Amino acid sequence: MKVKKSGEKAQSTVLKTVSKMIMKKGKLIKNSEKEELVKKTEKPEKPYTRGLVYLGHIPHGFFEEEMREYFKQFGVVTRVRVARSKKTGKSKGYGYIEFLEPAVAEIVADTMKSHVICNRNLKATYIPSEKVHRGFFSGKAWSETFYPKLNNRVKALQSQESPQTEKLYKKSMKKKMSQLSKLEEKLQKVGVKISLKDVVHKPLV
Repeated sequence: MKVKKSGEKAQSTVLKTVSKMIMKKGKLIKNSEKEELVKKTEKPEKPYTRGLVYLGHIPHGFFEEEMREYFKQFGVVTRVRVARSKKTGKSKGYGYIEFLEPAVAEIVADTMKSHVICNRNLKATYIPSEKVHRGFFSGKAWSETFYPKLNNRVKALQSQESPQTEKLYKKSMKKKMSQLSKLEEKLQKVGVKISLKDVVHKPLV
């Protein structure tokens, strides 16, 4: 299980920001002054007060709704996230579940460790609050009907099928003509003389 250290990452980002500020001003600042500047620049993070559990070896079909329904017997479930492929939207076999109370999350992790669900040994690990970061639940949750590759494909199709304005048509044709001119030059260098522009403008019979 990979868990990012949010504190170290935030501090590293702040240090880079401070260094850029120093370079821009062209001044040399002592280490003590630099540390003081970091403290002023750093935004205090709100303490994480809920309980988070990592779940591994999740069986197929045991997704967000099923997980929420199953684990609510332990206590209030606030958020559920199943890790999914951005290309297919299918489950990667692990995820995270958040409880309102940290004590409940610890009980769940201890109880569900090696628990068998659909012939699979579930892996459950409690994640301490200091190791929790926004990345666990960032962005919109993906599913098999909503994932990046599918969304991009839908947008591309909608763009292609939408009516084209005269301005966009002229811009598109100008780009294509430029590409054809470059191709003609390359062909002429190897002894092939052809006017591709005439072929493009030639009406279909």
